[in-house]
Amino acid sequence: MKASLFILFFTFGYFPLMGQQYVNPHFNTYRMDYRDLGYPNQNLIPADNAKITALISHSNGMIYGATSGRTQSYLFFFNRFINKVRPLGQIGQAKGIYHTLLEGKNGLIYIGTGLNMFAPLKLTKDFPVYYEAIEKQLFKDICRPYKNYKGGHLYVYDPQTGDKIRYRNDIKTPLKDLGIPVPGQSIYAMAMNKEKTKIYGITYPYAHFFIYDLNTNIVKDLGEFLEKRIFAGPERTWRSVPRAIYCDPQSGFVYTSGNNGMLFRYKPGSSKLERTKMRLPGDLWEGTSSWVYPVVEAFEEDSSGNVYASSSDGFIVKLDIQNEDVYNLGKPRQIRRIRAMKIGKDQKMYIISGELERSCKLHSYDLTGKKGFRELGNFAVDRSPYYAKRAYQFDAMAIGEDGTVFCGESDRRGKLFYYIPGADVFKGGYNPYNPTVTRMKKDAPSLIPEAL
Repeated sequence: MKASLFILFFTFGYFPLMGQQYVNPHFNTYRMDYRDLGYPNQNLIPADNAKITALISHSNGMIYGATSGRTQSYLFFFNRFINKVRPLGQIGQAKGIYHTLLEGKNGLIYIGTGLNMFAPLKLTKDFPVYYEAIEKQLFKDICRPYKNYKGGHLYVYDPQTGDKIRYRNDIKTPLKDLGIPVPGQSIYAMAMNKEKTKIYGITYPYAHFFIYDLNTNIVKDLGEFLEKRIFAGPERTWRSVPRAIYCDPQSGFVYTSGNNGMLFRYKPGSSKLERTKMRLPGDLWEGTSSWVYPVVEAFEEDSSGNVYASSSDGFIVKLDIQNEDVYNLGKPRQIRRIRAMKIGKDQKMYIISGELERSCKLHSYDLTGKKGFRELGNFAVDRSPYYAKRAYQFDAMAIGEDGTVFCGESDRRGKLFYYIPGADVFKGGYNPYNPTVTRMKKDAPSLIPEAL
């Protein structure tokens, strides 16, 4: 009997004690929560298709989002009046939506589709050895899933009619199909001009720059604008293609990043992008044995017209577009990549940092210049015994009408997280109830254990 009890304790009691200790964020934890993407056993978006990869804040007060997945992309929205996420059906035959949701005239939502960026990439092991053989073979491997791919579609969704439908998982989203802007490629990033008459886009993996005229339904493809097919990362199995576009409302010029981390500009009416004097800070090719440079992850404009950008190397910069100058504000975190960035309604910028295989964290940056960066901590919600979750991967963010910061989890069985601003981090900058981390080593007894 004692032996049986010992076995039960060892099996069910001992191993949980060896598990990772639960860590909460560094602010009042009731300010963070999450919502499921639908109702369990009814219309919950399937786990394998629930990676949230796009979010927008709509003028109707709702938050709309899209997922990427193994077999299908889904549209959904957070209804603030009932405090729930409602699925809005399957987005055509798409498997991926990546930073490509825009609100146009009359509240219409434009959706750029493609393949799932998170799908496992099959790498070729044996190939001839020659100059830049690895880079060229990697690009061939990345392009393989696109061999018979017709191309990502540009769709239009009308919330006024579509939001009223009750959806099951097998129902398609009611969409207007505007066609395929660039055949054989995914739509990777989009922006709209001030008049909401043109959509500017970047494709993946060939990095074409295109313009879609919403008045004439005519597409202008300017072709590939990146000279080097680099894989600077941090995702080494992705081609380094800029993930954001900014359209200046004053001049109408369109900005993104390009070769060597330089910012490039498109002037309406021209036939190609031109290089500016602005350059993103980061790990550049001069100091390495390979050709590398950062790409832009996000652009944001505050209420005063100041423009900010974030890079794949984890830097935040302020741009002086008129004088073509860049002010480096630093990094919120040591590791690379800014996953998402949005300016809140409280004079703070909210940032998600972290590489694809590292745990994401939430940060804030004080735009008044008084407090700088604040680490708000990891994404953890504990509503035990009802539900609890600690999430690691995020790729989208939106600011609600009341200033709530919505963050889309891009892992399997993804949830829509939200953080309610209104208080700073705990004194000392950390949560005093998080587990003790002992830094004492057996071979260095002079080090003092430190409670973090």
